[in-house]
Amino acid sequence: MVLHLLYGQQQLQDCLAVLAADDTLLVMDAELLEVTGALESLPCSVMLLDDSEPNRTNNRSLPIIDTTELIALVSQHPHSMSWG
Repeated sequence: MVLHLLYGQQQLQDCLAVLAADDTLLVMDAELLEVTGALESLPCSVMLLDDSEPNRTNNRSLPIIDTTELIALVSQHPHSMSWG
């Protein structure tokens, strides 16, 4: 059970190759969604971190979380990895 923090696309393929069903992929920058394509078909949960607006609308199919929810995710996962 690993929380993968995806910051950039440079290591995207390496990150995707190690995802397991009980992992969570957290996209740290919404702009990555424009260049990475569909991430909804991955074997694990995929979320987007967006703390920009309290009443944000989700025009994507990914769940959007804020910093408070990020802290909860980190607490729930015994391991985390950052990908650039």
